[in-house]
Amino acid sequence: MDIFNEVVSRGVPYDSHYSDLYIPVTAETIELVSQCGDKASMFLSAIDGRMWYDIPFAYTPWWCGMDPTR
Repeated sequence: MDIFNEVVSRGVPYDSHYSDLYIPVTAETIELVSQCGDKASMFLSAIDGRMWYDIPFAYTPWWCGMDPTR
């Protein structure tokens, strides 16, 4: 399962930094991360004060050369 595609199809808000995918920690994303088996860490966002997952290498558009920030 590609976690990025799941995030998009479920309408989960996300952000990225290069190839890392960031998604907010919610009941839905806790389940999603556990199902996908991805190695994720959590961090407290200085922007919104919420907990987010940092999932390394999971932002698929970066790997496909489709990152709109580049």
